[in-house]
Amino acid sequence: FALFGGSSSIFSGMTKIFIIAGEASGDQLGAALMKSLREKIPNVEFRGIGGDLMLKNGLEASLFPMNDLTLMGLVEVVPKIPKLLNRIIQTVTAIKVFNPDVVLTIDSPDFCFRVQKEVRVANVRAKQIHFVAPTVWAWRPERAKKITSFLDGLICLFPFEPNYFEKEGLQTVAVGHPILKAGALEANG
Repeated sequence: FALFGGSSSIFSGMTKIFIIAGEASGDQLGAALMKSLREKIPNVEFRGIGGDLMLKNGLEASLFPMNDLTLMGLVEVVPKIPKLLNRIIQTVTAIKVFNPDVVLTIDSPDFCFRVQKEVRVANVRAKQIHFVAPTVWAWRPERAKKITSFLDGLICLFPFEPNYFEKEGLQTVAVGHPILKAGALEANG
């Protein structure tokens, strides 16, 4: 399927997108995607959770500070579990109220996949898409099949990743990794 335009695009006819990023790298990816979508769909409306870059590219306001989702390590996460569970409920409620065409989550699978699962259970009409594939090719290949139960599409960074998910029936597209696109691997000298 195509990312933009055409009848097979995951975003064709979409005007309301609830987008979630939980860390700085997701904010960067989200901002770039939002910019591209706005060029193809000028009347697109974005709501959700993001940082400064996404706010500069059309996110009306962040539902709550993106930093609430940026947690590392067991010692930091365990005391914040009640707050994170409340953030999931808050996010799903906001999605229901907004009634988007697409729920687009970016990386941060611990939070984002829980939200996507709850959205699926709530029978929200939105297409559910995740950006940045879990590394099933490196470990836990069974995750490829599991995410097909709550996602409609997946945007991958590497060209070899779609095969892992397409064989499980998930629409998938590879868009390239921003570091590779910037020429980081080109040696000079």
